[in-house]
Amino acid sequence: MAEVGAQRQIVLHNLATHAAQARARLRLSLPDAARLADLTLEGLADLENGRNSTLSLAALTRLALFLGLTESGVPRPLPPGME
Repeated sequence: MAEVGAQRQIVLHNLATHAAQARARLRLSLPDAARLADLTLEGLADLENGRNSTLSLAALTRLALFLGLTESGVPRPLPPGME
């Protein structure tokens, strides 16, 4: 269980760092992204601002994938030739 908690903290940290930028790349407003991700507006804002969340690791992973990030919440590398 400690391993899951540690992984959850990593994903939370990565989402705090990258979620707002990923949402902006998708051209989604905060309310629209929250609605589409089935989160409250406050819940998504808390994640983007680095405040603790009660979401499970599975829910955090789904949010990261929804935003186009990897499962751990970091941006995907650009394909070769797209740098």
